[in-house]
Amino acid sequence: MTKRTDREREELGWYCALLGVPGLGRKKLRELYHAYGSFAVVGREWRHVAAESALPAAVITRGNACLGEERAAALLGQLQQAGIGVIGCWEAGFPPLLQAIPDPPLALFYKGDWGLAGRPGIGVVGSRRPTSYGRAACTQLVKQLCEAGVVIVSGLAYGIDADAHRTALRAGGATIGVLGCGIDVVYPPMHRSLFQEVEREGLLLSEHPPGVAPIPGLFPERNRIISGLALGVLVVEAAERSGSLVTADCALEQGREVFAVPGPIFSEVSAGPHNLIKQGAKLVTGIADVLDELSMLLARDEGRRERSPAAPRQMPLEEEEQQLLSQLTHEPVHVDELHERLAERGTPFHLYRTLLKLESKQVIASLPGGYYVRR
Repeated sequence: MTKRTDREREELGWYCALLGVPGLGRKKLRELYHAYGSFAVVGREWRHVAAESALPAAVITRGNACLGEERAAALLGQLQQAGIGVIGCWEAGFPPLLQAIPDPPLALFYKGDWGLAGRPGIGVVGSRRPTSYGRAACTQLVKQLCEAGVVIVSGLAYGIDADAHRTALRAGGATIGVLGCGIDVVYPPMHRSLFQEVEREGLLLSEHPPGVAPIPGLFPERNRIISGLALGVLVVEAAERSGSLVTADCALEQGREVFAVPGPIFSEVSAGPHNLIKQGAKLVTGIADVLDELSMLLARDEGRRERSPAAPRQMPLEEEEQQLLSQLTHEPVHVDELHERLAERGTPFHLYRTLLKLESKQVIASLPGGYYVRR
């Protein structure tokens, strides 16, 4: 991953600080980010933002107590000391496939080889209580996928998830474990050695910061990341109401391919894959069924990239953005000077918000020390 600028580190630090405000939540954080264009603006001008956004009084009080420049600046260093990396969805190194889903994580915390997140992968999910047939099918298909260079993405749960990770590791392949809790929380506890092995040889990911407990509601949200990282999802045994089918639903909503392994008609854990096949999932009787489809998906994805324009069209500017841009040239101007020139037009909070909007539209650039220039 390329070295971050001071502004990028600042933005990520404030995101981590805001994530620590009890009761704020991922949904509200996303709304604030879209409204103000920057977590740094939201954090620095918390009282203004809270008042404008009509946040609950309890959340405002907690934010007043725990947000501050020093805390935001220190958080990234604390994560680094703990061996934890973090990357925001606004950064260039964020996985493009995951960035494109309807509800991408705002950031990912990780341990291990981050480079695996950008490689072609397939999600492998299934029953927590698989049959010997299901285990054998999972082992064979995952081993062959690894031999083809495909990254195995799963959720580190009991059963098929754990089998998929272990098979990938034993085959010398690559695997990503996506957690439904904090990046430092081992769940289920019996999988500690597997967690350690995936961290050492593969990649652990979570959208949750350290210390977040594995409560039930977080696991369906986790499933969208498993499917979002992958080109498709392979379901190996699942009961009719299995959580694995939630991952398959996420894959369909995200435009991913769904693969299903058929089984005996008398087996309860074959009901899920059979229903998926009835609904149009790709029937898998051997590795060729998966690899042939993945080749087409990779070719389609490559074609999209080749047809994409070299540079995005410039977005139209609002009146306040045009006024601020008129004060900037190709010579650096400090933010304090900009505020003096435009003092009658709003508070420092509004100035920072407008600066961030202009940066996001790529018409100005920030420099170290609080300076700005026109691009």
